Amino acid sequence: MPKSVTAQTGFDAFCHNFEAYLSVNTSPLVEMMAIEAIKIIREYLPKALENPKDMEARSKMAWADTLGGLTNSNAGVTLPHGLGMQVGGHAPHVSHGQALAIIYPQFTRYTYAWAVEKFAKVGRILNPELNELSDEEAAKEACRAIDDFLKKIGLWIGFKDMNVTKEQIRQIADDGQVLGDYLNNPRVATIDEMYEILINCYERKE
Repeated sequence: MPKSVTAQTGFDAFCHNFEAYLSVNTSPLVEMMAIEAIKIIREYLPKALENPKDMEARSKMAWADTLGGLTNSNAGVTLPHGLGMQVGGHAPHVSHGQALAIIYPQFTRYTYAWAVEKFAKVGRILNPELNELSDEEAAKEACRAIDDFLKKIGLWIGFKDMNVTKEQIRQIADDGQVLGDYLNNPRVATIDEMYEILINCYERKE
């Protein structure tokens, strides 16, 4: 697969596991599988991008993706997936992985204070330096750690980069509650909040 496809599908696997971990329907088994998958993706997705013929990296990513299927089917996904699938409906030239990458920087900042311990744990996987911080500080910095991971895998993008207009963003937000995934999020968003999240994803800045 081209690097772009590897990055987009690999990040989708991260999202399946992270969102199942955050889901209000999660369980200890889902949490265990999700954390294992996130650790694998953090280590092996960059390796698969660096060397597309690295079969160990691809095999590890296949296992992380399988774990994502198990966690997703048992706990569901949350706000980004419901919105991301609306992006695919209104702007089908944007892949699902790209849509998630666009939404995540604002989603994490919207959600982290409602799931401090979980954001802190995932942040420390992505950036071990966060082990020195309190859970509250590490949870906040986890948002930046996810940003940095997106940059590392080449998915630091906004809607503008993908030729999605502000009018389309309005339509995507208006349909944001068609799918029920948003109800699994630790913080449940209104349509107005969905629009604010999405419009703030229009143009990606450093």
